[in-house]
Amino acid sequence: MSRNSQAKRAARKKREAKAAGATSPRRTGTPFVAHAQLLDEAGTLVAAGGLHGSEWVMVVAGRALEGIDSPGLLIAMLHHTAARCRSEGRATTLRLSPVLERAATEEAAEGGHTLDEWLALLEAERAEHAEKKRAASVAAAPGPHLH
Repeated sequence: MSRNSQAKRAARKKREAKAAGATSPRRTGTPFVAHAQLLDEAGTLVAAGGLHGSEWVMVVAGRALEGIDSPGLLIAMLHHTAARCRSEGRATTLRLSPVLERAATEEAAEGGHTLDEWLALLEAERAEHAEKKRAASVAAAPGPHLH
């Protein structure tokens, strides 16, 4: 078999796999129900969060992030996005639905925390993960070349 035939077959398989992915459960017509909005000072939507079926989803710049199994994590991610906007000099307002707040509060209570404590723990976990990732990328970066 020629390399050209192999490349065509690989491209066809890739297209077919991509088409099969388009029929995933995420695209079955289940509506997205918004439960959080992060707005800038002009009232423009920066990010949103809500339920898609039974899965919490965050939407940023019109793109849905992978499903989030935790309402507390969704709120923490929205808080982090708001903090990033503030660091860029953009004021934001976060609006949460009672449904999302209640779900996150119940989740926090299951762990023996208040919602504020739970969100602080999630943020600390995110910061620790980001620091480990940063340290790994610095360690992997090539050093200065001496000639």
